[in-house]
Amino acid sequence: MAPVDAKLVHDSLGAVLHDLVQEALSTHRVKVSHDTELYLTCLLSAFLRSEPDRFSCALGVELLKAQRLEPSRRYAKLKEVADTSLFLAGIFLDHVEAQLPATDYFLDVGSSAYLHLGTGDDRHPLVEPFVDTYMDLGRRFDQFVRVLSVMADAELFASNGRIVGLYERWLRSGTTRDAHRLVALGVIPGKAEPGKEH
Repeated sequence: MAPVDAKLVHDSLGAVLHDLVQEALSTHRVKVSHDTELYLTCLLSAFLRSEPDRFSCALGVELLKAQRLEPSRRYAKLKEVADTSLFLAGIFLDHVEAQLPATDYFLDVGSSAYLHLGTGDDRHPLVEPFVDTYMDLGRRFDQFVRVLSVMADAELFASNGRIVGLYERWLRSGTTRDAHRLVALGVIPGKAEPGKEH
């Protein structure tokens, strides 16, 4: 992904994505800087226009490889791993969670990559303007995954079938993550009492 460019939000896709990012952040009451908001918009714009084979690498392996690269290449690799982890875990959370323990894997890899970008001793010059954003994304990675999943559920892949599938999965698993997603969609999760039918 190219460095954050505020002009991106003025093209048609960028403007729509920026509105969706703002709405999803508001829905989850996640406060972020303007730079982080723009970063998320640019990340989505870049990935929604990319080729599918970009997502075929093993991110954990790529993270390990990045540690052995010289600084300029390390920066690019870490950024690619971090951004890809966030995009996949957020936008395709259902697919990721179907491969448990893949969810924790994506959260750990993405968080680690962003934190390394923000704290690395050999920090690349391109990192400096984004240190606060990288640190925020790394520290609250799971929150940003939820923000992107709200966008996917409510806008990108919105359907009654998706809501029903999510509710049925919540009935089986009872995870807080699924409950938050249901609430964001306007569904209050609740289990029937034993012996009672609805």
